[in-house]
This record gives sequence, structure tokens and C-alpha cells, in this order.
Amino acid sequence: MNPPFFSGYEVKELQFEVADMPIRLLRAMNVDELLDRLLAKGDTHEDVLDERIPYWAELWPSALGLARYLIENKIIGPGTSVTELGCGLGLPGIVAGKLGGTVTLTDYLEEALQFAAHNWSLNCEGQPNCVQLDWRYPNPAVAADVLIASDITYEKRFFEYLPAAFRAMCKPGGQVIVSDPHRQVAFSFFESLPSLGFEVAHTAYGIPAWVSTHRHTIDVYAIKPGPVPDQR
Repeated sequence: MNPPFFSGYEVKELQFEVADMPIRLLRAMNVDELLDRLLAKGDTHEDVLDERIPYWAELWPSALGLARYLIENKIIGPGTSVTELGCGLGLPGIVAGKLGGTVTLTDYLEEALQFAAHNWSLNCEGQPNCVQLDWRYPNPAVAADVLIASDITYEKRFFEYLPAAFRAMCKPGGQVIVSDPHRQVAFSFFESLPSLGFEVAHTAYGIPAWVSTHRHTIDVYAIKPGPVPDQR
């Protein structure tokens, strides 16, 4: 039998549960091949210079940690607007939709949005709202009551942009929920947020071994934007 394909990629459908919520996700099988496609474009290609690595193709432990947090903490219900940054395969946004939220899925790469939209159709009714977005240039038009993101703090080069993105894309009185796989590089970023006018609460989760044989602790940060401190 020939392997299934979607949007030009060999794929596999995953079926699992997060906090007793059934989920179906389609993911690309050969991530190394996707990386080879990127590198084959040459050192001077825009995609290579901007390091548009196909991280979207993986189901990352941080996405499962964030999804579990959303289910267990009941912060999303009917009418709650939710925007996911860097949605990848779309798991946290899909969970938000299954909880009744009005969801916008955003990602920098069109391929990710294609998979996220398909995965939405496997789990939720109606058409998803998908928006191509670079968080270095946040779009207030998709600001939401709850802004969610998993595994976006893996490189220091993003840190200078994220506080502005949080403020621009979180509605007044709302909150930002970010998950990270306990990466040391991210600690300083989250520790810096209170000095920038954000309230931060931290929760740690263990992740089942089938997800990752290396990392089992996921940090989830609930972040509330406050007034920008006076720098005078």
C-alpha cells in the first residue's frame, strides 16, 4: 500500500487523548526530508537566511502541555476569543476550539497553516480562521481574550519581539498562555517579564513518555500584560 500524502508530504494520522479529550492529528512523517528541502534552496535563499526550519511538522511536548493546561484550568469557554501564535499542527488551538472558543490559528509558514486547517477539520466543526503571521510584526486585528503559544522561546533572537507581540495581540484584561519544555535558554526571558510590566504565574506538567524520551517537564506560564513601566 502506498503511503498517504497530504499537500505533497508523506503523512501519518495520530489519535490520542489529552486530559480525556480525544484528538486526531495529521503530521508529516519525514522531518529530516523537510529540512533537506530547505537547505537545498541555498545559503542565500530568504528561507535559509531567516532560518525557516520546519519545526511545524513535529508534535512537540510543549503543545501537549499547553493543551492539558487549557482543559484543566477552564479558562476558555463559549465566546472566548483565542489566537494561537506559531500554531504548527494546531493542537492547542484545536483544543481551544473544542472547549468552545472562537479561534484564530496563526503561523509564519503557509505549510503549517495547511496542516493546522486540515487538523481542525478532523476535530472541530466549521472552517478555521487561519492567518499567516510573523510575530515580529504583530497584527492587532487578531488580538484575543486569550493568546496561546507553545515552544516559541527556543531562541534568544525572538525574546526582544515577544513582549510587544503579547501586548498587541492580547485584549485588555486578557492573558497570554505560553508553554516551554523547561529550556534553560528561556528562563531569563520569563524572569524578565515582571520588570516589563507583566504578571507571571508558573505551572509545571509532566508529559507521558510516549511523547518524548528526553524531556518530561513542561513549564506553562500564564502572563497578564500590565502598564508599561516608566523608564525615566
